[in-house]
Amino acid sequence: MFYTLSHHHYDPQQLQALIANIIEQDALLCWQDGVLLPIKYPTIFQPISHYYLLENDVVARDLLSYFSTQQTNFSLITLADLVKLTEEYHPQIGL
Repeated sequence: MFYTLSHHHYDPQQLQALIANIIEQDALLCWQDGVLLPIKYPTIFQPISHYYLLENDVVARDLLSYFSTQQTNFSLITLADLVKLTEEYHPQIGL
């Protein structure tokens, strides 16, 4: 399953429940305003192994220096990488 989060406001309990259901074969992408979620809820995102942020959105929000100094387990990806992820993971759920 491929989950995408594009907003910066989700109910914390619902977000935590969603992430608790993510398994090793799943992936999560934060993009658009969703790149703000790891700042807002840093501990919620720690257990995810396939966790991505869209680089263009991180740069557009001037967060690259912030994320480069944090101990997180995400990978910054390009739009080309995003296309590859959509080919690899299915079904896809955008929230």
